[in-house]
This record gives sequence, structure tokens and C-alpha cells, in this order.
Amino acid sequence: MRTRSRAVRTLTAIALVALLTTSIGSLDALAGQKSKSKASLLGSWSVTITGGPGTPQLPDWYGAQLTVSPGGGAVATITDPNIQTGHGAWERRGKRKFAITIPLFQFDPSGTFLGTLKANATLKLNKKSTRFESDDYRFEVFDPDGNPTGLSGVGAAHGVRIDVEH
Repeated sequence: MRTRSRAVRTLTAIALVALLTTSIGSLDALAGQKSKSKASLLGSWSVTITGGPGTPQLPDWYGAQLTVSPGGGAVATITDPNIQTGHGAWERRGKRKFAITIPLFQFDPSGTFLGTLKANATLKLNKKSTRFESDDYRFEVFDPDGNPTGLSGVGAAHGVRIDVEH
């Protein structure tokens, strides 16, 4: 009985590994989004944001870390203690162009939920896929019930790929 149970667990583990391997291959294909371009947004990025009309004065240290995953997922962490990590989506819009949307929850210093900041941008990669620029970064703020507060702004986002250091 124990041998049969162990064999079932082993076969289940093998099937799971095969499924994951197949899924990862499918996700890699999705990352190309039907484009033959080798430009890839996948990976982690260090992002600086410069403000424009409607954007409050930003300190020099203001920025974000962005991780883009296969299948259209994105996670961003902003260097603002009142804004939580956000989960969003991206899609290819051209050879080296990608649209991205990330909602981020906002809290006051006591932990009270203030609402959501929704950030959108079109990211344009350089030819080596090591940097991106966006001259159409925009954000809008929503109250806790999801209603627009009227606070919005525009600016630019500049990203540099985070590489493994040897």
C-alpha cells in the first residue's frame, strides 16, 4: 500500500513538473504577444518619474520598482510610504511599445484607506531593451468608493532594466 501511495505521489509530481514546464513555454510565447520583435518588457525595472501639469512637486528620491511578468501581469512598488504595492496589467502595442496600467492603494499615516491611484503609461523600449521612456505617464486618484476625486496629473517615466550583478 505504501509503495503504491509513493508511486502515485511520484507520478503526480512528474505530471505537475511537466504541466509547469509546458505552461512556462506557453507564457514565453505569450510574452511576445504575436510580435516577431525581440524587444521584451519582461523583467524588473528601476523607474524615475518626473512630474508635469497636475503632478505635485516630487522629491529627488521619488521613483518605483516595476516587475513585468509573462502573460500580462505587472507589479509596482512606489517609494511613497502612503502608497502600497500595486498589481496591474500590460500589453504590447507595437514593435517596442507597451501600454501599462497599475492601480495602487493609498493610505494615510494612521492606516486609513484613502482610495486608489491609477497610473497609466505607454512605454517605449530602446533597441537593446535596457531602457524605456514614456512621455505620456498619467495618474488619476479615486476615493475609497471608486469615484474620481478630480486629482490627476501627467508626467514622464524613465526606466532602466535591473540586471543581475556578478
